[in-house]
Amino acid sequence: MVDLGRRTSSSAVVRVEGASCRLEPSPTARALRLEGLRVQGPDAVARLVARLPDPPWDARVAVDDPAGAWLRAAGFEPYAETAVLARLAEGIGSAAYVPGVAVEPYRTEWAEAFTAAEAAAMEGLATYGEMGSPTGYEEAAGMGVFLAARRGDELVGFAQASLPDGWLNWMGVVPGERRAGIGTLLLADVARAVRAARGSHLAAEVEAGGVGRAFLAARGFRERGRGVLLIRRA
Repeated sequence: MVDLGRRTSSSAVVRVEGASCRLEPSPTARALRLEGLRVQGPDAVARLVARLPDPPWDARVAVDDPAGAWLRAAGFEPYAETAVLARLAEGIGSAAYVPGVAVEPYRTEWAEAFTAAEAAAMEGLATYGEMGSPTGYEEAAGMGVFLAARRGDELVGFAQASLPDGWLNWMGVVPGERRAGIGTLLLADVARAVRAARGSHLAAEVEAGGVGRAFLAARGFRERGRGVLLIRRA
């Protein structure tokens, strides 16, 4: 539903004449992310990729950044257009009770149920397709705030966000349970955790045409920019 990936703090810097980036595990693909990419032309891109470990590599650039064309010329292919949305955590109040649904901190023992729910919730999203399954979130209990919505023994929704910055990394509700208030319930509890951690905002990067964008926009999130994700495969 909200098609995002985890941030990571580990990185290695690569610099060549006219270009630089940090290498990090991609949050949206099985690839190395060229994070913070700065390039001054197609020749600089060629020098940079010659210094990289073996592909796959991916990168995110703004939709109007000429680096997108230079990366395409170097063999990168676009796989998703994204939008960054944000809003204040304050003002996201308690959500209405959803009959039969309980929201609890996610537990690793639910990994099998989570992976099945994740596949249903994220089906059709380009980022999920590039990440592959399992994504790694099934082992992420205790990272930031990670909540699971369960109807009895069935896991029907989930939300994980970083604290205190409120970056919403991964959120979804299985199709048969949408429009029942589960996503709103999860979002309200994430906002509560962000405020408790003294964070001020919630933010997310979603696929521009996905249901996650419409869901967040309807809850007061405003677009802060658009980007294109590109990948060069092995």
